[in-house]
Amino acid sequence: MKFIIVIVGNIFAFPPAMSLVHALEKINIEGVLITTKATKSLKNEFENTMIEELDLDYESIQSPIRKLSMINSLRKELWRRINKYYDNTSIIWSITDVTIKYLGMELTKRNYILHMLELSEDLYFYHKAPFIKMDKVKLGNYAKAVVVPEYNRAHLIKTWWRLDKTPYVLPNKPYNKVNWSANETIDDDIAANIISKVENKKIILYQGVMSAERPLDMFIDAVDEYNGKYAFVVMSGGKNIYADKKSSNYYFIPFVTPPKHLQITSHAHIGVLSYVPTDSTGYSPLNSIYCAPNKTFEYSMFGIPMLGNDIPGLKFLFETKNCGRCFDDFTKVDICKAIDEIEDNYNDLSRNALKYYRSCDYKLILEQIIKDIKSDRIE
Repeated sequence: MKFIIVIVGNIFAFPPAMSLVHALEKINIEGVLITTKATKSLKNEFENTMIEELDLDYESIQSPIRKLSMINSLRKELWRRINKYYDNTSIIWSITDVTIKYLGMELTKRNYILHMLELSEDLYFYHKAPFIKMDKVKLGNYAKAVVVPEYNRAHLIKTWWRLDKTPYVLPNKPYNKVNWSANETIDDDIAANIISKVENKKIILYQGVMSAERPLDMFIDAVDEYNGKYAFVVMSGGKNIYADKKSSNYYFIPFVTPPKHLQITSHAHIGVLSYVPTDSTGYSPLNSIYCAPNKTFEYSMFGIPMLGNDIPGLKFLFETKNCGRCFDDFTKVDICKAIDEIEDNYNDLSRNALKYYRSCDYKLILEQIIKDIKSDRIE
């Protein structure tokens, strides 16, 4: 069996995709990675996986007509690359709904897996033309497997897409080639400089996308209440949208290429998660309610207790595993109360965070998915 892993976009921006390739290498599954963004560091990252890069600038195009034309061009090029390797022993592992859009219904003529990192009620050919929908029912039921990162999402997708089988749940847990420890040496110069500035403070860290869906301003206000005891550090590849915030305790670290971003994570005292449902993301608002952040694993691998707002995707985890605290409302009073509760129970929460990380066997789950696929006759 050979997997042809396809992802449209920068794979470094999708740690779950990185984890998948690492894990397939670990269990000695032959793989080919086809991506629109490949770098020298990527080729060093994956030693036993053949990498095919498509050099097409599809992201900068704004005109809807030209965008549709580029989608068609990229689709043809993707299939040309796939067909170089595809045979009757192959399975195409398509990661993200965006990749599915570019591959199109041609997928249904092949052996394939749909790996959805976000919660999509529908699949659109182009998000600015929502009236052009893909046949999600056919795509889902023809797939050898549908894979999602969270339990509730599996049942929502099964219902929305009218699937015969419940999707597999493969958590967004990092599959690392190295063993990380607390307070790692930081290679990135900007990040190292910032962390050195706050070495006498406890770091409350947020890492990930900065957007209206993930508000952080009240965390800055809450941290300011502690008179310099904490530093609120944000590590993100996006624009520093809080640059004008008047706070001596707020620090911003630009994008650090995974997995080296974990060097910064290793210095955190508390890890932040923030999710507010909006209609602006292109996905169902339930994508936030039933979030599946890889951050929970990236924080917990270092035994870092977590702090987040009250939504099912976080509260169920924090309460059942006792590895974090949720606050009721986005106010500095409620956030401070949750921080104080974490400090009062820090050692227990830290131990439980580490237990949570170790309780998830990513490799075992992946091997079961592959075993089930092998048990089906590949036509």
